[in-house]
Amino acid sequence: MKDKSNIVSTGKEDMPTNRIKLRKQRHKKLGNGKGKKVGFIESIGLKIAGYCDGRKGFPRQMDEKGWYSPFMNRDVNSYEEFCSHIWASLQIENEGVYVKLEKLMDKIQQEKKLLDTAKSELEIAYKRETEAETSRMRGEDKLTDAQIYARRKVEKDKKLVPVKKKIAELEQELKEAEDAFSELHSKLIEDDNTTRLICHRVRDHILMRIDVYWNSVLRHHSDNACMPVIPILELRDEAEEVYLRPHRELMKRASAFHDVIQNEATEKEEA
Repeated sequence: MKDKSNIVSTGKEDMPTNRIKLRKQRHKKLGNGKGKKVGFIESIGLKIAGYCDGRKGFPRQMDEKGWYSPFMNRDVNSYEEFCSHIWASLQIENEGVYVKLEKLMDKIQQEKKLLDTAKSELEIAYKRETEAETSRMRGEDKLTDAQIYARRKVEKDKKLVPVKKKIAELEQELKEAEDAFSELHSKLIEDDNTTRLICHRVRDHILMRIDVYWNSVLRHHSDNACMPVIPILELRDEAEEVYLRPHRELMKRASAFHDVIQNEATEKEEA
């Protein structure tokens, strides 16, 4: 009765080699992401760039707040390119996981309906057999009521075995589907959080780079008296929104689904 093909395993042994490689690369970026202070060698290059740009009159004021230079624009573009790359890699890694997650939710709903139907059948059968516990069959006229009850009880238990077995199998299938769903749901949330953290660390490092560059610019820029003490620069991770948008409704539904599973598990423990 069990259909193991619909139960999704998220173990590495079931993941394609290229997805394992992408996952390792992403976690490596988290470990090696430039979240530390700007290094000595790197700061020298930034100070030289600031010196050269300041002497040339860069950055220049482009609007009421912003002062920009090709160097700053290059760093901003590199951040956006990095975010696009890492979120695109995550999309490739999880392109089939969202489909499996939706299939699991459909399977769980189907299993619950089958389980409710089976429990209703058991309740009806149990009631019918219980009402027949005192009935006498042909040839049982000389038996005592206790003997009749014992016979009917054995017959009742025997008749209810297939229904009880069906319920046990459905409960096991439902548990496996819910466990697989919870694992996939947690994986997707963890992947989003990990990728977001990597992007935040890279953003912070780029902002520190710009600070070093800006301090050097201020010493040599002809309009340094008009320039802000710190650069006003906005780094946007638009790739995250592009990645999340097509999955938002599914994940909203999955989160509600997850809450229901957790509440049902808690109620069973307390019962």
